[in-house]
Amino acid sequence: MRVRRDVSAIPFRSGSETWKVIAELVTGRGSTDVRQLEDAAGVMGSIIADEHPAECAIVLEGVGPQLRIYCRYGMTAVEEGANLDELTWNPTAGDWTMHVPCDVENMAWVKASLARTSARIKVFDVAEGGWADDDSTDLVAKDSKNIVVDWNPKG
Repeated sequence: MRVRRDVSAIPFRSGSETWKVIAELVTGRGSTDVRQLEDAAGVMGSIIADEHPAECAIVLEGVGPQLRIYCRYGMTAVEEGANLDELTWNPTAGDWTMHVPCDVENMAWVKASLARTSARIKVFDVAEGGWADDDSTDLVAKDSKNIVVDWNPKG
């Protein structure tokens, strides 16, 4: 199951302020490795300022459903303002990984920076759509004989 949240970004709030809102959204009592989210603030502020999360979600896989976070920009961000539904679970209260979109021009420094401070945050190439937006991927269950789950039936 997937859950979507849209967070107003530029010009309603800066990239770094938007990241702070996202970090607060995904953490709570019992969160693991919150410091990694805090240490990624500069890099994530840059990614948000580049407007990649408008079309490619920041994807958090952890406790509970997969969370897809998109950012709103321009007049939509201003009109929606601080409107943001809280989560009913804490996705970082255990093992979690976050996948963030990045353009190829910035990929090397973003990966290097995150590798030093935020091992749980991974980067994918926004031009390739990355695994995060590949909803057509077939999943094969472990210990099964070719059981395939089609998440996008064309019916």
